[in-house]
Amino acid sequence: MQTSHKKPRNARSTWTQPPLKGEEGRDSGTGRPEIKPSTTPTGRGLGFERGVVVVVALLAVLIGAAVLLVGTGWLGLFRAQRPLADPILVEWLSANSRLALAVAIVLGIVLFVLGLWWVVRALRPESRPDVRLERGSGELTVTAAALTEAVRADAEQVTGVNRARVRMAGSEQRPSLRLTLSLQEGTNVRQVWEELDGKVLSRAREALGTETLPTAIRLQLDRAPRQRVR
Repeated sequence: MQTSHKKPRNARSTWTQPPLKGEEGRDSGTGRPEIKPSTTPTGRGLGFERGVVVVVALLAVLIGAAVLLVGTGWLGLFRAQRPLADPILVEWLSANSRLALAVAIVLGIVLFVLGLWWVVRALRPESRPDVRLERGSGELTVTAAALTEAVRADAEQVTGVNRARVRMAGSEQRPSLRLTLSLQEGTNVRQVWEELDGKVLSRAREALGTETLPTAIRLQLDRAPRQRVR
């Protein structure tokens, strides 16, 4: 598959490197590795943070809508004319001031701890797990830096690749790779994919002694150097 010259220079594509065994994962027509949509994230997952923000936003919308309905009198004029601080609630708080103060302090501490935990979790760098290999009765640990450096050096030898950035992701039990390749303009993407699978990723799988190594690949085209007209 030859890339078109009309494609935007900064266009990006993301594919996954599926496990290959026999004829699995290959196009039945050409016998070439089949390109499938990536299931390996190309960046740090923000699902938890987004979920919390959505829940908080929904609660704020619901509370605001309830206050608006009460204030405009849709739920009755009597409720709309009552003071914001309910007299019954104010009277109860005055009669149970110590209990109310204790509850407020505990609630404030809980919210502070939750907020601090969220900040620490959001600012914590994403883990780059090492890979542990079992060789007979012994155990060998391949560091993330050593593996990514080896894959980067192999990836930069692929035809049409100017630069490569590699990093580990996932966990020790399920490690994965993220590759960002800068390609020369006019590079045959199909050829790049075949060389990556046949020379780079296959060597990584063989070195780690595994048949599967989930890999997210992001391709970007380098801009052609500008030529000055004199």
